[in-house]
Amino acid sequence: MIYLSEFEVNKTNIKKIVEKYSSNELSKLEKLSEYYKNNNEITNRIMKKDAPNNKLASAYAKYVVKMQTGYFIGIPAKHKSSDEEYLSEYTKILDDNFEKSLNYEIAKDMSKFGFGAEIIYQNEKAITKIKKISPLELILIASNKIDEFIMCAIRYYRSKDIDGNVTDVVEAYDNTYITRFEKKKNETEFNEVDKSEHLFDEVPIIIYKNNVEMTSDFEDVIELNNAYDTSQSNTANDIDYFNDAYMIVEGASDLVEDIDDDTDKVQKTAETLKKNRVMYFPDGGGAKFLVKDINDAATENYKNRLNSDIHKFSLTPDLADEKFAGNLSGIAIKFKTIPLEQSATEKENGFTIGLKKRCELVTKLMNTKFNKDYDYTLITTEFTRNLPQNEGEITNTILSLSNVISKRTLLELLPQIEDVDEEIKRLEEEKDEYDQRDFEIKKDDIIEVE
Repeated sequence: MIYLSEFEVNKTNIKKIVEKYSSNELSKLEKLSEYYKNNNEITNRIMKKDAPNNKLASAYAKYVVKMQTGYFIGIPAKHKSSDEEYLSEYTKILDDNFEKSLNYEIAKDMSKFGFGAEIIYQNEKAITKIKKISPLELILIASNKIDEFIMCAIRYYRSKDIDGNVTDVVEAYDNTYITRFEKKKNETEFNEVDKSEHLFDEVPIIIYKNNVEMTSDFEDVIELNNAYDTSQSNTANDIDYFNDAYMIVEGASDLVEDIDDDTDKVQKTAETLKKNRVMYFPDGGGAKFLVKDINDAATENYKNRLNSDIHKFSLTPDLADEKFAGNLSGIAIKFKTIPLEQSATEKENGFTIGLKKRCELVTKLMNTKFNKDYDYTLITTEFTRNLPQNEGEITNTILSLSNVISKRTLLELLPQIEDVDEEIKRLEEEKDEYDQRDFEIKKDDIIEVE
């Protein structure tokens, strides 16, 4: 994110911003993307000629992102409102935009890059659309004033036609306009090619911050990841060295013919041993491999410590750890996932702000389209952590509270109930059906007296 006191959208400023972004922030985001794809630093290692050069990259970045995202929003967020009509119409728009998948992918970008982003617009059929934007294509220009609002958001990407001609494209979104600039292969300046008004009085691109610092979940453990990759690769190299070790043969000169050339004598010795597969040594003679002594215990301890530190500093538990074995209670599971919960709390704070802004912008379009006066503050969002539940404990808790709290609250405690209102409706329908059956049975039992 670039902080400025003011910014005017024109081709001169666009060029400056793109150059600034390309030389600084873009390289960082590309590095994070490569680590997520497991193209770690070790894959570029060069060794001496003919030396073993194993390049074992460990996908810690992907593991951290999957774990953090799955725990935070693996169970989709739920929306609630006292205005049922408004909530119904709003939910239709979200469903049309595959909200569950959209939210998950944005949360994944938050974990990978430190932030996620989406754009809201109406297509040619006046249908409200919400699309995720890759952080690799987004330049954010924020005010350096205390409220830090987004003055302009720039989508910068490269387009290629069927002939392979590449064009740099910039779509700049400010409070009023969408301005498109293009720069062909042999051009040095961006040229404005289109300008149109959007439907909002603010930038229609929404930012979801992973945390206040906008850092990736694995950004702080990249060097530890590199150290682990190097250690694993070096261990594999040592094994290769062992497999290709030199053999030292002492006191075996009688096995070869009397050849003057030392090189030929050595070669002849090797051929004779390979052919006969038997060695005879005089007293004091012998054969052995020349290998490096490897301290396996020290090496494994070092790698285990790196593995532990990666999980600790990324706030991501190691599910392969023995501490997670067995039938743990709900409290025990929560205690072991405290670091993950702390990270998820930060994510929830940033995600809630983004969802509230999404609701505000979508509601503006709904009010215009349907001539309504919906209040976006009436919709709230609830998050549920994707944590293994001890259903036996939950059931016992619900049974013990059945005479103390309401049926709705009890149903909300059950993790398998997604729509409490729908469940209550089903219960009422079943009750009505049972009452009707009971009435009919009693009616049949009545004896008519003449």
